[in-house]
Amino acid sequence: MAQQADALSADASNPVTMGWMQGFPPPADKVIRFTDADYFAFPKLRWTVCHFRELMPSVGVDNGADGARELPVALDPSIDAVSFTPLGGDAPMTWDEAFDANYTDGIIVLHHGRVVYERYDGCLDQTTLHGAMSVTKSLTGLLGEMLVAEGALDETARVGDIIPELQSSAFGDATVAELLEMTTALDYSEDYADPDAEVWAYAAAGSPLPQAEGYSGPRSYFEFLETVRKSGTHGAAFGYKTINADALGWVIARTTGQSVAAILSERIWRRIGTEREAFYTVDSIGMPFAGGGFNATLRDLARFGQLMLDEGRLGEGRADDMQIVPKAAIERIRQGGDAEKFAAAGYDLLPGWSYRGMWWISHDDHGAYAARGVHGQTIWIDPTADMVIVRFASNPVAANAASDPTSLPAYRALADHLMAGDDTAGLTGEEWVIEDIAGAGVIDNTQPSLLFLADGSLAGSATCNRIIGSYRVEGERVTIEPVGTTMMACPEALMDQERKLLDLLPTVESFGIDDTGALILTTADGERITARR
Repeated sequence: MAQQADALSADASNPVTMGWMQGFPPPADKVIRFTDADYFAFPKLRWTVCHFRELMPSVGVDNGADGARELPVALDPSIDAVSFTPLGGDAPMTWDEAFDANYTDGIIVLHHGRVVYERYDGCLDQTTLHGAMSVTKSLTGLLGEMLVAEGALDETARVGDIIPELQSSAFGDATVAELLEMTTALDYSEDYADPDAEVWAYAAAGSPLPQAEGYSGPRSYFEFLETVRKSGTHGAAFGYKTINADALGWVIARTTGQSVAAILSERIWRRIGTEREAFYTVDSIGMPFAGGGFNATLRDLARFGQLMLDEGRLGEGRADDMQIVPKAAIERIRQGGDAEKFAAAGYDLLPGWSYRGMWWISHDDHGAYAARGVHGQTIWIDPTADMVIVRFASNPVAANAASDPTSLPAYRALADHLMAGDDTAGLTGEEWVIEDIAGAGVIDNTQPSLLFLADGSLAGSATCNRIIGSYRVEGERVTIEPVGTTMMACPEALMDQERKLLDLLPTVESFGIDDTGALILTTADGERITARR
């Protein structure tokens, strides 16, 4: 794993050990100020990532007044011993060892919606808000995809037509889709090692501090975007540039009449049972940094990750279930973008990946995808394993290439470990759509379905009505308890199909998943219900 050759270890650089900002006042050599050139350089960054709100102005993302939604806990003590081999290495490493190797501040794992692993260190605890860095882009991208899915935003529209102020900039003739997939052609460098890179002018424009005497450049993120020039052809290649996310944030604000902070609160944050208000850092005119300014608790970001895993639905199968995010928006993200355009960008550790909706899509056999930020911030979603991993970190190296060699194989090893110990053997997770009931098929344009929840509840659609039931699994045997439904009346043919399904379900004795991925439920009399994801 690449990192600074002279970097202190995770233990030695722990901000508590180093004494940053301890005491009233702290000793002069332990003070960290936003005006310090190294306030976000290692090792100070290990304190800063948990204290952005003390250092700079911010805007809250309200979490509402309904209270936190419970995260069930079923900790798995075997996880620390999960072993894997880092990319490019030959010596095995354990999940426990990877925690410090990646300078992890906190990590949480949800499996079937339950917390199976949770660990904190350094500046972080269960209630502390931590910088999400470029994970912020994935939140912005999701909001954009939601508006596209709902028809409020046309992905083929030119940015300059939505925001006339950008008409003469590089963004003017780019489409919304090119923003979402970062295939814009911009004369802009984000090479932090180059002191002349445009990213530093961008940072200066976004600074909330008074500018130095004689400064005549842009004074906000929006003003900077107006100065960006075009280089090349839009849509030709993937190029990861933060300013795309801020341009999209402006498009979202102009479309909805609300800032990304306000729309994220209204549409998601206050609806998913988060524990704390989140926040964005802002520029000198109070505009949220849509490309990297979001901060939240680890547990609340895990709730958001679970929402993504559940295809935008909260509380599926329960009385209070609701579709928070259009399913179509998440389906678009999971489909990914153009892999050839992505490959041209040279991400050697991410072969076969793509980028869509400002999310990173692995295209592996688990369908895993991620939100990623500098210094190790991650939301990892594995639909096949029904697993969400959220990590906050303060790696000395900003680029994800520093932690990917350990992180990527660790995530897959954990998924395999959890699946191997799962009695449900793939039964839980995404909804199963029924394609045959006892050899009679199903009526065209109906979509009866089954959803096996991790807590033993059974949900889905009987044809007209929602299913309410429960199940138990022992090996390959499954018992489905008496099944009830809601009470909506339907045409007789649909009711007949519904009654047949409801009569068969309590007689099911076993299940299996065949070579084509179909779920086969078999009754005591040998009749079958076939479903597919």
